Amino acid sequence: MTTTISFLDGNFAPVSEELTSVDLPVTGRIPGELAGRLVRIGPNPRTAPDPATYHWFTGDGMVHGLRLDGGRARWYRNRWVGGGEVVNTHVIGVDGRTFAVVEAGNRPVELTDELETVGPCDFGGTLDGSFSAHTHADPTTGELHAVSYHWSWDHIRHVVVGPDARVRRELHVPVPDAPMVHDCAITERYVVLYDLPVTFSMDAAAEGARLPYRWNPDHPPRVGLLPLDGPADAVRWFDAPSCFVFHTLNAYDVTNAGRDQVIVDLVRHPRMFATVFNGPDEGTPALERWTLDLGTGTLRTETLDDRGQEFPRLDERLTGRPYRYGYGAAFGAGVEHGPAIKHDLHTGTSEMHDYGPGRVTLEPVFVPRSATAAEDDGWVLSYVYDATTDRSDVVVLDARDFTGEPVATVHLPARVPFGFHGSWLPDA
Repeated sequence: MTTTISFLDGNFAPVSEELTSVDLPVTGRIPGELAGRLVRIGPNPRTAPDPATYHWFTGDGMVHGLRLDGGRARWYRNRWVGGGEVVNTHVIGVDGRTFAVVEAGNRPVELTDELETVGPCDFGGTLDGSFSAHTHADPTTGELHAVSYHWSWDHIRHVVVGPDARVRRELHVPVPDAPMVHDCAITERYVVLYDLPVTFSMDAAAEGARLPYRWNPDHPPRVGLLPLDGPADAVRWFDAPSCFVFHTLNAYDVTNAGRDQVIVDLVRHPRMFATVFNGPDEGTPALERWTLDLGTGTLRTETLDDRGQEFPRLDERLTGRPYRYGYGAAFGAGVEHGPAIKHDLHTGTSEMHDYGPGRVTLEPVFVPRSATAAEDDGWVLSYVYDATTDRSDVVVLDARDFTGEPVATVHLPARVPFGFHGSWLPDA
């Protein structure tokens, strides 16, 4: 295995204890409107893995959560996700319930509000096989859209989960070579499908690779537009750049000079698992805009920000709709974390929030001030690692004063390792 870093050192290293801490100390003032849980998840091996074969994406899942209400930080908890399978990539809320999710085979795992494992879940018997690490909620219907994959399938699946946590649609879209499909996107009319040149490798599997997916230059890169309720043969495919995409910021439909187009804003990696096989370190990932023109059948790319970044998020009330603001985290060579980034996509400008010496952010999450607040009227919350103390905080920024002093900093009793994704789960 070729590596650049082990993903077992510094703040990639796992923590060894499950903790519960109540009434945490706070610097500043937690806004009273913040009532809910900030949950996130990442890989945290229970036993020491072999550094020569460990892949960052395959460690046992550990979920972290901070409970806020009444202007107080009520508790912090971290728990390994049980259930007999590795589930380590995202935490979402559906139907008032909490689920840890992962892609490529393992079922979601339901958690209690206090993050204890309930057990694997197939959404009441309606989920057939693999789910996804990423769902996108239609703000009109409340339905969650996802695209799932598995090494043994000759297709990918568009899965729609209703607000009642039951699958209401599962459509098989034929694709060759068993590609890795980490994310998708939705608009008001389409599901955006990624079919890019990272595919299942039987050779890697035979060698014992924990994640047997490799860069495949013989697999033509393409992006598909599937009508939200259309059949599989209605997919419209577009030739795409040779690259890999883990995460979409947002997508939406637009008519430009009388031509129907779909805008997709995403983070583009030059390639993936071509020479480095234990984590995502194959060049600087940049924020790009892909414009899919339905009239000409062409895809045009535009760089929005060439600084290394990942984990893009937005005000999710605008998922699949035209929007202005996006948020992300610096993500450089060697998977180096850094400041938080805010993009104004109308002006083409961006701002960075530097958390201070030795302090770097994990994925930021936007929380609106209220259900009817304007876009960007709210807070950006993230877990922040402090290398000077080897502990973590949760920092609350005013989204409209992004470079200003934090509104509040909640001091946690331990370190939260670098990991993947999370959500703000508001109280009902």
